[in-house]
Amino acid sequence: MSMYAWKKIISFILLVGLISCSQDQRSRSISIGTNPAGTFYYAVGTGLAKLFSENLGIRATAQPAAGSVVYVPLINNGEISLGFSTSIEAGTYYRGKMNLQQQPNLRVLMRFWQMPYGFMVRGNSDIKRMEDLRGKKVIETQSANLTLKIGNRSMLRAAKLNDGEYESITVGGLPQGILAVTDGLVDAAPIALGQGNVRKAHATTPGGIRFIDMSDIKNVQDFYDKQGQGFNTYRVSADDNFPGAPEDLLTGAVDIYLVTSKAMTDQDAINIIELIEENWDVLEHQFSALKRGSPGTFVDNNHTIPFHPGAIKYYTETSRWSDQSEERNNELLNLH
Repeated sequence: MSMYAWKKIISFILLVGLISCSQDQRSRSISIGTNPAGTFYYAVGTGLAKLFSENLGIRATAQPAAGSVVYVPLINNGEISLGFSTSIEAGTYYRGKMNLQQQPNLRVLMRFWQMPYGFMVRGNSDIKRMEDLRGKKVIETQSANLTLKIGNRSMLRAAKLNDGEYESITVGGLPQGILAVTDGLVDAAPIALGQGNVRKAHATTPGGIRFIDMSDIKNVQDFYDKQGQGFNTYRVSADDNFPGAPEDLLTGAVDIYLVTSKAMTDQDAINIIELIEENWDVLEHQFSALKRGSPGTFVDNNHTIPFHPGAIKYYTETSRWSDQSEERNNELLNLH
């Protein structure tokens, strides 16, 4: 065999070895897609990256992006390991609705925490219940957060308010909705309870702001379950300390998922869930929003994308996976 032929063979072997090392290196790292630096998603993502790096013996990093519209497709394709997505948003991506490209490979590892979300009015408003929004100016659409319209409409429909029975208003985003309420331009706007801009509005608006109680709506959680779009109820506790939302007020909630791709191995999924569960008290102390979650609520029968097989195995072994969970999961898998 000629020297040239030997060189070709050696070069090929080296190339195969380099590719193998590169693939092994990727499998030994975890990337976590988040919103930009300074956001809560980014803070939790960096916290998880530190936890994974210290306990799993692999390199883990948070990868900030302009938003989930950037990193969710990368998770679907297996280019980013993990990320955060709301229950509503994840389901919309999975089904390819609202002009979003379908992401059929998305899988959920856990319902991480709940984000209380409801309609805000001025403190001196005569609006006390959701049905009082009939004939009022109500922000229904935030063009920068289109998937939240699903939650907004769910709350309105639960109160038997249909199109035409209120004046539907569109604003650019959540902050614009708050300003429209405090300036008296609209009667009600949907927003996450406890946000910094909500606290500011409560402190600077005469009479403050207030959230509408949904306690009078009969079987409201059952209604949301039948919708199957990832929207739930949330009962405010004294520990929440939300401005304009007294203890025991019933409002809506969007779940925050930790999502991955079906390409993740079962063992990796199990290791991640188990590590988070074992360190939940530490994470909860570090990130106060996690108080609105717990290992006992990692599984939700109202999920909007399928659970990862590794997650199902883990939750089955820990007696948290029910027949209802299995039925819902199969319904979602059968969509693709």
